[in-house]
Amino acid sequence: MDTALNDTPALQSGSKLDFKVRNRQFASGEDRHWYGGDPVITAHYNALSSMFPDGERFFCDSVRAQKDKITDPKLLKEISAFVGQEAVHSREHKLYNERIQAQGYPMDKLEGLTEFGLKIARRRLPLKWQLGQTCALEHFTAMLANQLLRDTDMAEKAKPEDYELWMWHAVEETEHKAVAFDTLKAVSSPVGFYINRVRAILMTTLFFNIGLVVNMWLLLRADGLQWSPRAWGRWVWYMFGKPGHIRKSLGEYLDWFRPGFHPWDHDNRELVERWKIAQGEKLDAEGDAAAAA
Repeated sequence: MDTALNDTPALQSGSKLDFKVRNRQFASGEDRHWYGGDPVITAHYNALSSMFPDGERFFCDSVRAQKDKITDPKLLKEISAFVGQEAVHSREHKLYNERIQAQGYPMDKLEGLTEFGLKIARRRLPLKWQLGQTCALEHFTAMLANQLLRDTDMAEKAKPEDYELWMWHAVEETEHKAVAFDTLKAVSSPVGFYINRVRAILMTTLFFNIGLVVNMWLLLRADGLQWSPRAWGRWVWYMFGKPGHIRKSLGEYLDWFRPGFHPWDHDNRELVERWKIAQGEKLDAEGDAAAAA
């Protein structure tokens, strides 16, 4: 009996949700200013989307590089679902970016900037540090997802196709928000794990926000707004005022520095369930079809 217990793999997953791959397809990015006719907030989301195709591939690679060290069957299953979800995100945002590019925006240039930065990370950072960057970036996307799922601003202003894309992405980022974190924790010493994730969040805070501002500038330039104080003020208000994504996420951001932090300390499963109910059987049917394929 004791031998059987000792042979049981240690639980390495801290996830509170079961999740799967949904092979969704979207006709998003067809309208030039799809966010309520607002070129500034549309540019904000386009700037984010430009980072996703290569960024999601980097996430997948960094997690897969540590997969052979994982012994928990639950976490191994979650890694497979994580990689599948991120692969579909990468594909759909690439298609979205191509539609935005066709409207005269330099999405290819923005994607190139992300690709260049990630090439440096792949060459210069140890594999565990690359996974640390993934953890930190996943924390950023989880915070954004939480705000998108809680606020009504996008539902009220975005075109339906674009709203569907961003809400689907937000749901899946919430579902798998702990996978990279749990993987890094499982392959690291407690002290090394903490140092790595603090280092990673500081680097991410700096370089992600620099990249976002550069991307915004290039997108606003296509509309002749790159030097407009009113345009930049509108963006700052959106981030810190109403709906205030950064302001509302500050507590969750700072929690990252707490030694015992886990992404599911911020338990927002009800937001995922609410979205699934709103979608009816659509998500489950598409998830089952993807699994069968």
